[in-house]
Amino acid sequence: MKRALPVLIAATLSAGALAAQSSIESMSLMTTPVLLANGNRQVSQGTGFLYATTRGNVPDMVFLVTNYHVVTGNEPLSQAPPKGDRLQFYFHASREEPSSYFPVNIPLYTKTGEPIWIRSTEFPEADVVLVPIVPQLYDGRGQLFVFSEIHTQIDMKVRPATQATLLGYPYGFFDTKNFLPVWKTGHLASEPAVDFQGEPVFLVDVSAFPGMSGAPVVAVSNGVYENEANQMMSGIQKRLLGVFSAMRMVKTRPTVDASGMAVDAGAASPGDSLQLGYVWKASLVNDIARGFNRQDWEERIWKNRK
Repeated sequence: MKRALPVLIAATLSAGALAAQSSIESMSLMTTPVLLANGNRQVSQGTGFLYATTRGNVPDMVFLVTNYHVVTGNEPLSQAPPKGDRLQFYFHASREEPSSYFPVNIPLYTKTGEPIWIRSTEFPEADVVLVPIVPQLYDGRGQLFVFSEIHTQIDMKVRPATQATLLGYPYGFFDTKNFLPVWKTGHLASEPAVDFQGEPVFLVDVSAFPGMSGAPVVAVSNGVYENEANQMMSGIQKRLLGVFSAMRMVKTRPTVDASGMAVDAGAASPGDSLQLGYVWKASLVNDIARGFNRQDWEERIWKNRK
């Protein structure tokens, strides 16, 4: 499989064979609603996507990638107690039959209250978690559609104003028969090669809504594109750029000075936004996945799950 092409890991779960081509975009099958529940009560809904470390073209360890606030209901540095105790999400089992999918339920904590997900130790403020998924939850049930690190290494240059597409479920609105996401497109709004405010983040200018938190953000070209060597190429390319987090409330509220003239006081106005969203870079997902110790996690965490 050539590095220059968009890579689909769509393996038969038992044999690792490549899936047949169809008109369904593979990234739609890699994306899933993520439902946070507390007991039998649904608390909230976000978005996630399936990501795997690989050995060759064969998936090794599969993760659900989403936001910290999707799995807890709280911001990353919050000391508030979690609002849920389990997740439900979905696997598509066939590219030819998109209505063929099945739910997966995972407890979020061990019997002693440790989270089952993993996150960055270097950036504890990052709104990104990876939920390890053991093969027993999907093995033998169809085909597996996952992003991998190679999706982040597609030879396609991105710049400010490059189109960026979010795959998600705004306010829970999506194709509920086939469980396929909505694709919403905006543009990069900051320099992607620079860490915004010192964090592995870039901004997108996009109209996004609750329910899309945790969405994969991809750059898509269906014609002429620029590669990293600044050469113009043609073809279809899809590059995973990162994980959408949230729209930032950054618009300021005007006030009036002593002369009655409106001035910008720099105070945040709740509910106002410049339609700028944070995207945690795909490199952070790669780093978290690379640092995962499967044997330790299975012995210490998974065997002690609730």
